[in-house]
Amino acid sequence: MTARSLLPFDPDVVRPWTLGSGPRGALLLHGFAGTPPELRRLGEHLAANGWRCTAPAMAGHALTPEDLERTSWQDWAASARQGLDELVSQCEQVVVAGQSMGGAMALHLAAHDDRIKAVATLAAPVWLSDWRLRLLPVAKHFVRWDVPEADDVDLFWPAAVHELYSYGRRPTRAIRQLDVFVGVVKRELALVRQPALVMHGGRDRVIDPRNATDIERGLVCSAAVERHMYPRSGHGMSVDVDREDINGRVLAWFERYAPATPAVPSTEQDRPVSRR
Repeated sequence: MTARSLLPFDPDVVRPWTLGSGPRGALLLHGFAGTPPELRRLGEHLAANGWRCTAPAMAGHALTPEDLERTSWQDWAASARQGLDELVSQCEQVVVAGQSMGGAMALHLAAHDDRIKAVATLAAPVWLSDWRLRLLPVAKHFVRWDVPEADDVDLFWPAAVHELYSYGRRPTRAIRQLDVFVGVVKRELALVRQPALVMHGGRDRVIDPRNATDIERGLVCSAAVERHMYPRSGHGMSVDVDREDINGRVLAWFERYAPATPAVPSTEQDRPVSRR
């Protein structure tokens, strides 16, 4: 889930992207009904500091609401895993960051794949608080679409919503899949061993900020866990008022736990001369 611009999609704007180069890679995962551009600013910051960044579109996303309706959470996970596999084939070390559902997906991938060296989550859910979700097992057969109010924006900088592109209507079937998925991730938290940076905005009206505390408590086997709350930020943290601090914090986390490997001289001639 994400705060959203409900303008029609321009395929060139919402398509997957790759930035940067180098031996270290960062997989950046968007939220439910969202698109790759929502983490573009983070990708630009990481790429400027030597990271190869890629942001895929998960199954059913960056297309049409009808495409999303035909997918399951397992499809979303499979497409995220495909993006991870491609990045691993190109890089020596790989990290994963995600916003909202993308953050939950980052944790899901880390729980099952030790190729991931570190994780960062922005406004990730492991439970959803809307009481209407209890009705979804039945309602999804009678109510096909949920239509968010276009003016219900929780961002400190409301105009930043135009950097986010999300479906103007969401299939109730897909919302039910999201509810099931975050429950799966909550049960998997104890499997995550990688260092995890957990961030959440205090203004978030989409995902209850208490999720961050529950994620921190659930990561009992993680090598390191840090939780940071941003009282001014709304749900779309990657574009809101604290975005520069968030970008810097994510970069520092990844640099700490996936440091660059020192270059090894390729020939005897390249080896440094010992001076005594």
